[in-house]
Amino acid sequence: MVGDDYIEQREALRDVLTGEGILVHPTAGSIRVFVNGKFPIKENLLDEGGMARFDLVFVRAESRRYPAGIENTESEAEDAAEDAIEAAMDDFEASFDLDSAAGWVGERVGLRMFDSIGAVWSQVGPVIGSVGEFASGVIGQYQELRQGFDGLLSSAVNLAAGISSLFTLPADLTPERAVLFQAAFSGLFDMGAVVPRNDFDVAVVPPVGAGLVMFGSAKPDVIVGDTAARADLERLMAIGDQFIETLAVAAYVQAGTVVEIADYDAGITMRRAVHDQCTRLIVENSSRAAPDALPATAWHDAVSTMHAAALKDLQVRSRDLVRMTTYTPQAWQPVWYISYRLFGTADYADEILGLNPHIRHPLLVPPGIPLRVLRRD
Repeated sequence: MVGDDYIEQREALRDVLTGEGILVHPTAGSIRVFVNGKFPIKENLLDEGGMARFDLVFVRAESRRYPAGIENTESEAEDAAEDAIEAAMDDFEASFDLDSAAGWVGERVGLRMFDSIGAVWSQVGPVIGSVGEFASGVIGQYQELRQGFDGLLSSAVNLAAGISSLFTLPADLTPERAVLFQAAFSGLFDMGAVVPRNDFDVAVVPPVGAGLVMFGSAKPDVIVGDTAARADLERLMAIGDQFIETLAVAAYVQAGTVVEIADYDAGITMRRAVHDQCTRLIVENSSRAAPDALPATAWHDAVSTMHAAALKDLQVRSRDLVRMTTYTPQAWQPVWYISYRLFGTADYADEILGLNPHIRHPLLVPPGIPLRVLRRD
């Protein structure tokens, strides 16, 4: 749109670029089309009295005999994550039994669960703390969980419900805050690194006549690792870690349905995080002995379903996004030269400037600093 009245022309064209319409093509004639997604408008107030340049992509509007529905992949991923949370709670309730374990095993497992709850709050607490009424409710749940922990430890059902309440999301979650929740949940993907499993204290028996029996931290090479009590300790700790890690990845998936994927690489990063975590959990769970009491829902099936639904949602929402790459100038160069070298045209100079705020002057793009550019292959 060119001329003194380009603003009126711009608004008139924008008004008709909705829904279907007739495009008069210079060679193919009249075609019924619709605009494919959002379109950029570049304006220049000085050239030829004013100019607005539209960059439009049209798609043929095929006639449909019946309405075509659009699959709601976000809702499917969110529902699958909720099912995985329920399955994790059922599995924990069926497997986490301290009554049959030795006394010292129950004490060690209880201490670890208490430390794990503290680790969860250290991640999600700072994010939750600024969400108003929702924050007060979750903070109250956390305080009740810590104060009544000794009583909850003997009831896996109540303990599971209390811990899972720390992974709830506000109903009015914004895309910006969803990113913060995702970062918090991802910090709980590996509880073995967050709360390390230490070797338990053992008796150090000196040679005969060398002194009294002392208690303390022994060297790992003298710890007996194949006792029944030791096996119970490892099994119960693994159950607790798997429970929290499953809640973390399920909450990560739920927050991901709200996040606005900025570019293709951001979508790939989220997909890789979900895939790696779900795969690791499934592999580790496959080597665990079945619980005496079967859970009401199948943990493995629920996590596998969540895995597939989350990857599908991220794939659908990121497939139309361009992918970012980098280019590192080896000398001081004008941005127009870089655009021409990469794409064969100088038209993308403004785009390169917008993606790289460290460029202070378009004629002096500094060498040695990678530039963020959009791939167009």
